[in-house]
Amino acid sequence: RVAALVLAALLTGSSPVAAGPLPDEFLGKFRGSVTGGVGEVSGDFDMMSAAKRNGFTMSWPQNSGTGFEAAKDRENVFRAPSEGKLIEGAPAFWARLADGKLLVYAMRIDSQGGYDIYTFVYTPVENGLDLLIYHLRSGSEPLESRARLARHDR
Repeated sequence: RVAALVLAALLTGSSPVAAGPLPDEFLGKFRGSVTGGVGEVSGDFDMMSAAKRNGFTMSWPQNSGTGFEAAKDRENVFRAPSEGKLIEGAPAFWARLADGKLLVYAMRIDSQGGYDIYTFVYTPVENGLDLLIYHLRSGSEPLESRARLARHDR
């Protein structure tokens, strides 16, 4: 539950941006909750994604969505426009396709200079996506959780 709220807070205020093609298995509406893990990463991780020119958008029930656009000089790498300076606490988002998986990263630097990084690894499975969540916060042990997201649009 905390991770979903943190992700929502990190993503709040971002608006969808034109982005590039994403393989069909990552596009659509998905529902699911954390099925196992340690620490604070828990809760619902419903997700909706859609293709846009040069990228894709992703949204979660807690926010309006984040747009990712293809990096012009890097294949299978996507960036989300930043609204502010990372060093001043504005979140940074990027994504990449690797080994048949979609990896989405969210990072924020706190007022003391510490970091908070989430990595969401989406892997296609029959009728949905497996989601592996890594959370790394400065001064803390890494946390890991899993979720199964069932496709809800077909």
